[in-house]
Amino acid sequence: MHGKSPAPGPDRSTDRATARSAVAVSVAALITAAALFGALAPKAAALEGPLINNIGIALQ
Repeated sequence: MHGKSPAPGPDRSTDRATARSAVAVSVAALITAAALFGALAPKAAALEGPLINNIGIALQ
């Protein structure tokens, strides 16, 4: 039995399908996160300027 690999069966194909699903979900999550970041980044940048100015005024 040394050097022998198990024959592909239903368990192996199920494992592959599960792995593909996990990869697909991970890719979809990354795309969604990137889209949200892209949509929210300009708003955060627009708020950042006045916020820093207000902090600067408060510290004077």
